[in-house]
Amino acid sequence: MNGIITTSQVFHFPDSPLGAMPDALRVCCAKNGRIAFQILFECNAPAGSVEVSCQGFSAEFFQMIDVPVEYNTGNGVDQGGAMVLLADRCPDYAVRQAPFRVYDCLRPLENGEIPASGGRVCAYVRLTPEASLTAGEYSVALNLKSGAQTHTCMVSCRVYPFAFDEKRFQTTNWFSVAAMENMHGVKRGTPAFCDVVRAYARSMRSVHQKVFLLWMHEDLSERRTQKPYHFDFEDMKPIIEIFFEEGFETFETGGIICRGYREDGTQDMYTADFKCSANPEISVDSSEGYALLCSEMEAFSAFLRRNGWENRVLFHVMDEPDVHYKSDADLMARRVQFFMAANIVRRYLPGVRIIEAVKTTLFRGGVDIMVPITDSYQQNKQTFDDAIAQGDEVWTYVCCAPEGKWLNRFLDQPLLNGRLLFWGCAANRLAGYLHWGYNQFGGVPDPFKATSAQNWTGIGTNFPCGDAFIVYPGERGPWPSMRLEAERLGAQEAAMLRELLDRDPAAHDALIARVFRAFDDYDNTPEILDALHEELLGLLARE
Repeated sequence: MNGIITTSQVFHFPDSPLGAMPDALRVCCAKNGRIAFQILFECNAPAGSVEVSCQGFSAEFFQMIDVPVEYNTGNGVDQGGAMVLLADRCPDYAVRQAPFRVYDCLRPLENGEIPASGGRVCAYVRLTPEASLTAGEYSVALNLKSGAQTHTCMVSCRVYPFAFDEKRFQTTNWFSVAAMENMHGVKRGTPAFCDVVRAYARSMRSVHQKVFLLWMHEDLSERRTQKPYHFDFEDMKPIIEIFFEEGFETFETGGIICRGYREDGTQDMYTADFKCSANPEISVDSSEGYALLCSEMEAFSAFLRRNGWENRVLFHVMDEPDVHYKSDADLMARRVQFFMAANIVRRYLPGVRIIEAVKTTLFRGGVDIMVPITDSYQQNKQTFDDAIAQGDEVWTYVCCAPEGKWLNRFLDQPLLNGRLLFWGCAANRLAGYLHWGYNQFGGVPDPFKATSAQNWTGIGTNFPCGDAFIVYPGERGPWPSMRLEAERLGAQEAAMLRELLDRDPAAHDALIARVFRAFDDYDNTPEILDALHEELLGLLARE
């Protein structure tokens, strides 16, 4: 039977050509790593099967589900630009001309019985070394069955004597409680709600995430109160407890000031007059705004202290305070308001670290962890690098921009781009990665029918396909994606590269330079990056 068996991270499609499948493959992983296979083969029966014969590995099986890609992505760095486009030809940075369908969603299965669709079985198989497994060479048999036809592929797997430390590199993908509730039909205070939250937490931990986001104002309780102000954050407690129980270390929260809203209900993106999130009618730099923020932070600080969480917090004052403004005077007005709010935060949470997505270092001092978007980092590389040299912490992020040739995780980009993002972080000594769209389904009513989110900012076009989410809503929780799998391996490699940097900076830089030169200049050939992955493991396994 014809098919595909590959360990390379490339997208496949419902019409991908099937040919002779390999009889043998070679793979490798760290002691606490994983190996994974994309397996597609002809099957005219209702289902086919993938049987894994090995010792010392646990196996997980998934059915690969194709999803639509309505638009190609534009090519640029402007968050207010043509983020999606209808092209008359395939852009040279895209995998295909839209519209098309691509296998991205991974539906978990209990075993290797894989339903067929369109005359094909499309499976994804993950193998994880058991904790007791010693380093060495192992043999894995992949046995495929389609009716009376069978095919066996023998896989030689080398487990290297090295275990990476995921704490060496930080990642955060922003979780939306409201989107989870809507997609899964669960309500706070019910066992079903807690079960789904826990499933999301476990999914996020599976890609080495130790930080979780829960905004202070994404809730169902009414906190926009009249004087005397009263704030109650107890509804957040069950969610926070679940994430900490599942191994998270840091609670990312905040968002106490905002841009406010225009008469049509959209955000006032270009405002110079920041508002209080608890009541967007009140200006931050007014007497009432000051009193409101103090009351809110006093209550939130008390909530954290009651639960012993005051030292486990990363705090946002306001997302992207220096993005979208009309004049330098407006930007400086924003800066004054931001620093005032940051001072209030530090009054009630002494020692807290403030993290923020920014374009420049202008908010340095008010922000402890600056998170520039990749193109802003490159444009202001010297100032950000100087800040790193002086002891500041700098992460990076991507969102609806930059697009096209810039590394991102859109559905029309090569799958490997989302993994190479993390090599870029390592190359530039960036300590972490942030993305807003873990499960932001608010503008995507059904991600199995459309993957481009509606843009609620009033600037530019729809958001690019896949930008708003990197998991899919399954029956009892999130289903992973191929893009999430690419992030998992990228975050692992970023942690490994940080280890190599400490041991041998010259070897670290030379290795990365073979695939990454800038966030818009790189080599995304799968075979090259796979070879470098094993070379990296070999360097780290040396005594």
